[in-house]
Amino acid sequence: MPQRKKSVQKSDPTSAQILPPLNTDVISSICPWLPLPDVKNCRLVSRTWNVAAKPILQKKSIIRLNCDFDKKEIARNAKFQREMASFGGPLHHVEIRMGDYKIRPVKNDPEFSVDDFKKRKVYLDDVHFFAKCLSMQKLGIRGYLEWAFIFEFIENVLLSCSSNLVEVGMDMRIQKNLGKNDFPPEFCDGKVFNTVKKLELSFFAVNKELGVVKVPQILAAFPNIVDLRVSGNLLPVLFPEGSVSPRFLSKLWAKEDMSGFKCTALLNLTQPLKHLHIERAFNPRGAKYGEGNDDVDVAPVLYEVLSKHCHTLEYLDLDLDKFSVWNLPNFPNLKRFNFIGDLYAVVTFESEIINYSETFPNLESLGFTPWDGDWMPCYKSFFPSRATICQSVTTLSISDEFEPDIFSEMFSQSESGGRIDARFGRILKLFSNADNLFMQELKRYLVKKRRIPK
Repeated sequence: MPQRKKSVQKSDPTSAQILPPLNTDVISSICPWLPLPDVKNCRLVSRTWNVAAKPILQKKSIIRLNCDFDKKEIARNAKFQREMASFGGPLHHVEIRMGDYKIRPVKNDPEFSVDDFKKRKVYLDDVHFFAKCLSMQKLGIRGYLEWAFIFEFIENVLLSCSSNLVEVGMDMRIQKNLGKNDFPPEFCDGKVFNTVKKLELSFFAVNKELGVVKVPQILAAFPNIVDLRVSGNLLPVLFPEGSVSPRFLSKLWAKEDMSGFKCTALLNLTQPLKHLHIERAFNPRGAKYGEGNDDVDVAPVLYEVLSKHCHTLEYLDLDLDKFSVWNLPNFPNLKRFNFIGDLYAVVTFESEIINYSETFPNLESLGFTPWDGDWMPCYKSFFPSRATICQSVTTLSISDEFEPDIFSEMFSQSESGGRIDARFGRILKLFSNADNLFMQELKRYLVKKRRIPK
């Protein structure tokens, strides 16, 4: 009698084999109805689900890696290479947080030598890992730098993945003892990153002379960007009078404080904008900004900037200070307008009372953030009692500063202060074609409280 073959029981794959441990911010788009632990369980239970989910997870993941030149990073680098091998390359989005914490304690040591440090195993291993083994499409680099050779290290990382890059973010804090002579004369040896379409730049140098030299070099290395996001203090450096803007630039985010002097630099843009985002436009005042501040009034400058781009703008986000009166021109092609920040700001328009068919004839979406529940001056500007009905807007939202929005809670909290009344029904009448969640919840709440009839 033939012997039975012994059945060989295949061992189940380990979670590490199925789940390369991405350090991620993921999942909201892959299955928003499931919390993150359930998504991980789905990947463990179903190999088919995992195979299908992998490319989406890869695309939506941000891999965050510290680079402090710590000995522990040697083992981390080797482990990362093994576990990420199954995902292939290039990686989608990598964010590197730079620090010199392991170098700083020996900075004042007379025996310390930069050349000797660059020969240490931990430094060489990080150089090999970040500049030789990683390849990504989106790269973010953030750090506080006290040593010029760390900036050279960052340049090497950029050069190593230049063929795949489509997006770069650089947030630098440069120590005051470093000057322009401490850095290479050209950024990345004059390399041009033609494939990069989006650049985020926050470059703070206590030595302002260094910033004036390096920041324009960085911008020039990315000539084909469409989307530029910069801190407001960089605008006068990036766009001085007579400068030429990147030829494809159509989207500009000016982050942080926007004074009149900084805003004036936007008048030097040579490309028409489709999307403009401005945070905290204000007039500097008080001891914080020094005595005898000679900055120019930001409100008329911003009006001039908006007027220059009003015919091409399709998306506009404005954060306006409450201590100024802001005048807006007509925007014939604007599709989305978000009013963010201080909702106590007073806004005026070309007509005495806003006429949406003239000011925003093609507007589809109107938003206000954050919610405060009061009948504020900005509401009076945008929702006057004598305004004519706006037919084009299909989405109107007044959202909280935090997500997700629970409108019923927002309304209830404001109701306790007596802030929501029948006047809010004016919004429903003015934007009769807007039927998004906020408008539905607002109507339901006002009917429930008998502020408006059914």
